[in-house]
Amino acid sequence: MKVYHQMGFRDKWNIDSFNNGIGDGMIFSPVNMDSDKLLALPQKMREVSFLDPQFYLLNTEKSSNITYPFFPGNIKSDFSTADLDDNNEKLAELCINYQLEADLEYIIIPIRYVDAIPTYYLERMKENFINPFLEFKEKNGVNKKFLQTVVVKHIMIEDEDKRNELLNWMTGISEIAGFYLIFENNFTSKQIKNFEYLRNVLSFIDILKRNELEVHIGYCNTEGLIYSAAMPDSITMGSYENLRMFKISRFDITGGKAHAPNARLYSSKLLQWMDYNYIESMKSLVADYTSYFDDTHYKPLMFSLGEFKYKPFNWHFSKSEIYKHYFEVFYRQIKSLSDNQIDRIEQLKEMITLAMSNYKTIEESVLLDGDSDGSHLPIWYNVLNSFKKSI
Repeated sequence: MKVYHQMGFRDKWNIDSFNNGIGDGMIFSPVNMDSDKLLALPQKMREVSFLDPQFYLLNTEKSSNITYPFFPGNIKSDFSTADLDDNNEKLAELCINYQLEADLEYIIIPIRYVDAIPTYYLERMKENFINPFLEFKEKNGVNKKFLQTVVVKHIMIEDEDKRNELLNWMTGISEIAGFYLIFENNFTSKQIKNFEYLRNVLSFIDILKRNELEVHIGYCNTEGLIYSAAMPDSITMGSYENLRMFKISRFDITGGKAHAPNARLYSSKLLQWMDYNYIESMKSLVADYTSYFDDTHYKPLMFSLGEFKYKPFNWHFSKSEIYKHYFEVFYRQIKSLSDNQIDRIEQLKEMITLAMSNYKTIEESVLLDGDSDGSHLPIWYNVLNSFKKSI
């Protein structure tokens, strides 16, 4: 299973990590990276990566995405959904040709984002995106694999009828290799703690895989580990939270300025991003507290170890070391998983059991809130057991 970098703001951190052997490729983001910068990246990076065309909000104009020839606003100012009927073939041509010029691993078919799913939404997406892209593919003999973008809204996972409708639509699309899946959910907690949702997501992925389709899952947080139990072809890792959980506000230029979050550090031994305030508490109250955090190139600096002993680290959410540490830890953790599905599920359950044991020791001295504790772990364990029983 591959791990792609979900690119976004401060993509240099991802590029640096990739150049150090961390990650299998990139998912490029036009709203963050100019076209010329993307095309100037080394071919060895581009040929193992792909582009998310980001047609979610058709008329969202940012300084970077207007540099791409396929940006709808470059075809017609104030481009809207109504303009798709007359311009879908042109959009397909420009979008495919750009991805071919960039020599990317896959050709990605975009999709339009909607807040509420209107009647005939799936049919319209097929008419406006899938059909013109596949017609261009056939007419021009494009040999690269095509992936269809699908934003899976919470209701599509929660409601069985809607879930089946979407799956029937997806499995009925021919001439594509698979899907670039984005699960949009409305959970407010840092980790997903809903048994039914996670269980249905695993079933959703499993059905697609049983239909011999590739499944690439974008915008993954730590639950990417749980998704891996359904054997997708790839998951992602991103730096800031808006790259680990899909929110349409990321593409909306009218949105207000986001509140700066507390710095958090990922631990594979806890399966959690822990608020730095609790790390400071652990420093005083938990013996050998650094052992709960993985060894990486960045750990000595963050924990004032070795040559950095007398240089206190400035815990701020914008510090690159926090995310480069995460990339290294999470990538290593994913790559440690077995290629055998049953063995992988058992490995994941062992990780959860160990994390719960570690939390038990920590919480003898340090009380944690619901976004830094292990309250998600029993649910994840039960999800894996339930999914294992079904395969």
